[in-house]
Amino acid sequence: MATRVVKTTTTTTTTTTRARRGAARAPRTKTTKRFVVARAAGKDNAVSELAAMDAVIDLMLASASEEELGKIVVENVLMFDQKMWMRFASRSDTATESATKTKIMDTATKCMKLIEAMVEKTESTMEEASESLQRVVGAAADPSSGEFDVPLRADALERMRNELQAVTVDERTLNTLYAWIRKSDENGLDGMVHILQRLLQLYAARELDENSSALDKVIRSNAEAWPTNFAEISNEGYNETAFAKDLQRRMEGVVLNLPNGSYAQRVQAEYLKEIEDRGKEFFAQAQK
Repeated sequence: MATRVVKTTTTTTTTTTRARRGAARAPRTKTTKRFVVARAAGKDNAVSELAAMDAVIDLMLASASEEELGKIVVENVLMFDQKMWMRFASRSDTATESATKTKIMDTATKCMKLIEAMVEKTESTMEEASESLQRVVGAAADPSSGEFDVPLRADALERMRNELQAVTVDERTLNTLYAWIRKSDENGLDGMVHILQRLLQLYAARELDENSSALDKVIRSNAEAWPTNFAEISNEGYNETAFAKDLQRRMEGVVLNLPNGSYAQRVQAEYLKEIEDRGKEFFAQAQK
């Protein structure tokens, strides 16, 4: 039986008040020499941490252009905390030549401006991602009442799927989506958690659908239709061996072609795992 969710709204920050309709693979690159690995932690590694900061500062001081400096900042952005700014000041204070002092502080100022610009861009992108996700989530609401019925019916999922086609889903978008799920879960909004999880499935299905084999019929369909679709492709000659090989190939593609540890890799791998479990269950029952 469907549970009525009365006038629940998704917003960028809380996903807790009314949502009306209409609201709401790149290969890994080789690490360059500018990337400084590992921030040390703990007293025993204080010297190593200091050395790592100095290594980055030295690279920035030696940079030949604004573009090169920008790349160094981007590649080591997680190191720019209070300790790094204090290290800039310490290096300037201990410098023996006036020109060196000036260069260190000028570099620190340029870094601050670059970091500020990155933060502003990230916030802007996150806001855009939130607006796009709100539209997709809002599409699940009943067109006439603006209310959600959960579990979502096929027509609601189809509206979400259509709205999702116009959305570019990247890591920031997925990060925002996971943040909404956590917030909804903390607030006891089980219905909204369900809607957001279905959105993740729709995204994964879109990315994984190759339209190249019988398995794609299962991948692109709603989870409720998987048993029926497995039965249909099985009757058409798609057996368990073909299923296992096809699934393994796709899983390898997710592991090898998406950044390790990324949200995209996680969501798509979990979706394939769900299909694997349901497929194994179907073929096991078919053999009885």
